[in-house]
Amino acid sequence: MKKLIILILAVMFLLPCGLLNAEDVPVKKVPQEVLEKSYLYELTRHLYRWYLDEIDIERISDHKNMVFKIRVMDVKLDEGDKSQYVEVLYPELKLSIKLKKSDYRIEELKIDVKSNGFKINNVARYGNDFEMPEGCMTVDLDMQEMKDYLFKTRHDAGFPSPELYARIKKAFRDEFKDELLKKIPAANVKKEWVTFVAPLSPVANEFWAFWENGKFLVRCTSDIDLTNSEVWEHESLSFKVYDVLNQVVVSLEETQGANSFMTRAQIGRALYNCVVLGDRLIVPPQLLPPAQEENKK
Repeated sequence: MKKLIILILAVMFLLPCGLLNAEDVPVKKVPQEVLEKSYLYELTRHLYRWYLDEIDIERISDHKNMVFKIRVMDVKLDEGDKSQYVEVLYPELKLSIKLKKSDYRIEELKIDVKSNGFKINNVARYGNDFEMPEGCMTVDLDMQEMKDYLFKTRHDAGFPSPELYARIKKAFRDEFKDELLKKIPAANVKKEWVTFVAPLSPVANEFWAFWENGKFLVRCTSDIDLTNSEVWEHESLSFKVYDVLNQVVVSLEETQGANSFMTRAQIGRALYNCVVLGDRLIVPPQLLPPAQEENKK
């Protein structure tokens, strides 16, 4: 009987240690590269340029620390796909950034897709009723230090190499087919093409450009690093073209969920990055597509 009581007490003592509640869910190991201060700074700088508003900065201006909640995402992958997914949340800003580090093979093209780091896959705001996912790591960085970094680097810009620029020019010529060009005055097409390319981000596999002739804003994305020649050789770029005259609204509520529009604020940020911070490219008439050269005769 005495042994039985001792056994029951031992079980009662040990049992709570073996049970997991919501706060005790094991945290999957977040890749060290995502936890580096330099990486989180770059991630925040991308938000600073492309997403944050004045009200966002005011909301956190008096905070001592910037809080990050970081977790490894459970994503069902195809056989042989070793890609990694991580989510970084900014509780004070109510922002979620989903990151992807690609590592898979496209058998049809006989190429291996491997990112040289975690790149932004999606950015979204969440509401007050959002529940923080389980298994998040918490990282605190000094707020003043980060604000100083964002201010100091607000004009920093990295641009494509001459080889990459040449590929961008070709991609643009191939993308703007006759059907699209018919929407703008012929005189604008026949002139040399003027394009402004936004600075590249080390945390995003994308580039933005503004084609002045047609008043088109273009976003190009890829799973393959843009500096990898295979992304261009196999045409694995995804193009999204916005007509800044006809596809702009004050609020997306006006479009009832249509994803072919951008808000005036989004257009403004993109144009600032392209025209003010960006690089100006000229495509001379002799390099325009043959069909357009024929129209000029």
